[in-house]
Amino acid sequence: MSGIFSKRNSALLLLIIAVAASLSIVSYNYSAHTSEQIEEIAVHEIRSNAEIQVHDLSNSLANKLADVTNNLNIIAKSPSVRQADFESARTMIDNAELASEDIVDFYMWLDKDGKIVWISNINQTTYEQYRGFDLSYRSYFIHPRDTLQAYYSSVTDSNDRILRLYISYPIIILNEGESFAGVVVAGVRTGVLGEFLEGQISPQLQSQVGLLDNRGIILYSKDTPYTGKNVFGVRYQSFLSSLDPESVNSINSGFKAALYSEAGSKDTAIGDTKVTFAYQPVILEGQQFGVLYIFAPHGQATAAAALIDQQEDLTMLMIIGIAASASGIIFVIFLWNKRLQQTVDTRTAELRKANEQLKAHDRMQQEFINIAAHELRTPVQPILGMTEMLESEMPDKSDDIEMIARNARRLQRLTEDILDVAKIESKSLKLKKTRFEIGEVMINLLNDYGRQKIVNGDVRFRYEPKEEVTIEADKDRITQVVSNLLDNALKFTKKKGTITITTEKQQDGQLTVRVADEGPGIDPEIFPRLFTKFVSRSQKGTGLGLFISKSIVEAHGGKIWAENNSDGKGASFYFTLPLSSDQASKIVEGEKTGETLS
Repeated sequence: MSGIFSKRNSALLLLIIAVAASLSIVSYNYSAHTSEQIEEIAVHEIRSNAEIQVHDLSNSLANKLADVTNNLNIIAKSPSVRQADFESARTMIDNAELASEDIVDFYMWLDKDGKIVWISNINQTTYEQYRGFDLSYRSYFIHPRDTLQAYYSSVTDSNDRILRLYISYPIIILNEGESFAGVVVAGVRTGVLGEFLEGQISPQLQSQVGLLDNRGIILYSKDTPYTGKNVFGVRYQSFLSSLDPESVNSINSGFKAALYSEAGSKDTAIGDTKVTFAYQPVILEGQQFGVLYIFAPHGQATAAAALIDQQEDLTMLMIIGIAASASGIIFVIFLWNKRLQQTVDTRTAELRKANEQLKAHDRMQQEFINIAAHELRTPVQPILGMTEMLESEMPDKSDDIEMIARNARRLQRLTEDILDVAKIESKSLKLKKTRFEIGEVMINLLNDYGRQKIVNGDVRFRYEPKEEVTIEADKDRITQVVSNLLDNALKFTKKKGTITITTEKQQDGQLTVRVADEGPGIDPEIFPRLFTKFVSRSQKGTGLGLFISKSIVEAHGGKIWAENNSDGKGASFYFTLPLSSDQASKIVEGEKTGETLS
């Protein structure tokens, strides 16, 4: 025994124990540090997923409610409703309910006194019971009547004791002025609204979703007793009081920020469960409708943390045994560390996969638009080519062939517009700037319109340049802008009317282009939305041209606007473009010397 425990052997044993212990301690510290980083990455992934998820849910809800509002708008402005044609109006309302039955419970038509005229999704016996029922005391009737604007209600306890959200739209008859003739109303059950929201959530994320109106009233919550209650009210705050004060303050501050149109997320705890509280305003028609929020539990991160804690305990036990079997313990440490890394990699991969699924939802929408537009473009060119060949071979059918060609060109223009909108919304619109004279663009365009586009050939064009101007811009895109404005003017210009184009240099180094027509002028109802998508009073247009023109002009650093002419005849559209550097410098030099440039 004394030989075994000699001074030399004891010293070597102590050295081995010290080295082994040092290596074990270093390995343990490295494992703990790596584990903390992995847990932090997992939590960050959950937070990012929650923010993406609440943003997508907010957009999906806004789009869904906007569809309902559009249905109400169409119904309210239909001739059958305005003229009280009951049979036709009833059919339209029933069809609208069928088209949106996944979220709308029913559509209802109230007359100017607030009495029920028709309710969709109802049998005849029940209808006879409710026909003529007075709902004039309801806010969804009073607000549209007094403001002539669309109305979004909070949670309302309906006559059948079912909690619903109501969207209503006024029926306005335009005679010499605006005359209120009733409202059309869509009823949405809060439970159905919640099912729609929860149906958008990936099951892997196990998030809980909730919805508030813009006053803090709960429109939907998993905890149904709190539906219709204010989140800052006594009842809901009593529920929150069971949490720790820091969590209560975090949740309340998030609600307040969201109600002031802020989006964000906070890590907090509900009981023993760590969660990410993410919130996002819901915007409808440019105004805040309410707040969407989710509680995303840190389930996967917690599971990873539990595994990490377990491995740390095992590592500590290994350190104790390293003094007797240093090499074996070191091997076991690295073996377990490898298994730990594989487990964490697996959990992280699952989180990334869930994150990619959310991102793919947005990409699919954009890819669908691009694919559809490209697929439409493919058959158009052969159609146009065949019509040109058929015109020469079948002169007796020239009118029919021209009709085919004209519609093919319309389809081609629509396809190009859709592609342009996709580029604009994806921020991939590219400009190829060159120096050219703006007058050349105007003359070429007017020549083209004179040869091809004037179906009512009595329309006259005038081009009135103040002077020749050279600009540095994307020539094709500026030609597209002017062509869109000319097309817009032609839609509303009668025979023997005149369309005038003027160009003029301004003292601020800008070129102003004006396209004026002699049509009926711009409808005041669409004036505020003139340059947004799908806004048009013409049966010939798609409502995309002015939106695309605005984006092109702004991409050049200019601006675009419109106004009705002061003499009451027609409207004028203006846009500005920066002059080329040498043109702008001439203007500046002219200002310094007092010269007038011409």
